[in-house]
Amino acid sequence: MKWINLQKDIFPGQQEDEKICMVLRPHWMVFLMKFIIWLAFVAILIGSDWAINQYLPVLKTSPYVDYYTLARNVYLMFLVLGLLILWIMYYLDIQIITNERVVDIIQGSLLHRTVSELHLSRIEDVTSEVDGVLETLLDYGDVYIQTAGTTEHFKFDRVPNPAAIEKLILDLYEQLPDNIKLKAGMEK
Repeated sequence: MKWINLQKDIFPGQQEDEKICMVLRPHWMVFLMKFIIWLAFVAILIGSDWAINQYLPVLKTSPYVDYYTLARNVYLMFLVLGLLILWIMYYLDIQIITNERVVDIIQGSLLHRTVSELHLSRIEDVTSEVDGVLETLLDYGDVYIQTAGTTEHFKFDRVPNPAAIEKLILDLYEQLPDNIKLKAGMEK
């Protein structure tokens, strides 16, 4: 049995001398917006209970009570499942910035995960974008990393403090030895 060293093995494929500089998840407001939508479905459950008690009390009597209870429990089960899926999708959608590369792990659904990596030497440009009042007040937005490869760019969706992330990536690129940097890369 292999024991995982939590100081080193944060993600699969991490190199021996690779140091993690930053681990990112989407801003908490992203989860909160989805949670508010989930609360609307909880309100539907509460509202339907109230409406049935007021206007259809016959559903609470035999022989209908069993069907009503079954439908209510199935709906409640899907509510709990929906909340768990929301949390898992939020928690497993992660970006990792190391001293050698950028790793973008996108959890598209419960059974679909995309892992992309970009070596810092292939970076051509990094841009941060904050768009809107809420994003400006809470300081979250998108970070675009332009590459020289077949993938045109990496996009970190709605991450906290995008300007600091942009600066970190550019600083890490500048710390690379000149012989490793891409010839067509960034020049200041």
